[in-house]
Amino acid sequence: MSDEDAHRRLFNELCVELGFCSLGIDGEDEVISKFPLGVEESARAVFAAEGLDYDSDGRRALKAAVRECISRHLESQP
Repeated sequence: MSDEDAHRRLFNELCVELGFCSLGIDGEDEVISKFPLGVEESARAVFAAEGLDYDSDGRRALKAAVRECISRHLESQP
C-alpha cells in the first residue's frame, strides 16, 4: 500500500469515526508533516486543523482516540 493510500485511510477514519472532517488538504499536510515528531504532535495538528485547541479541549477520550488512531496507522506503515 502506498503512503497516499495509508494517509487516505487515516483521514477517512479520523472523519468517519471521530468527526474530524474539516481538515482540508492543508490540514492533512500539516498532520503528515508532524508524523516524524510522534503521535502527540500529530494529534495536536489534527485538533489545530479543525480550529480546536488541543490543550484546552477537555475531551480526554476524544484526544486518546485520535492518538490511538494515528498510532495504529503509523505502525501499519512500512
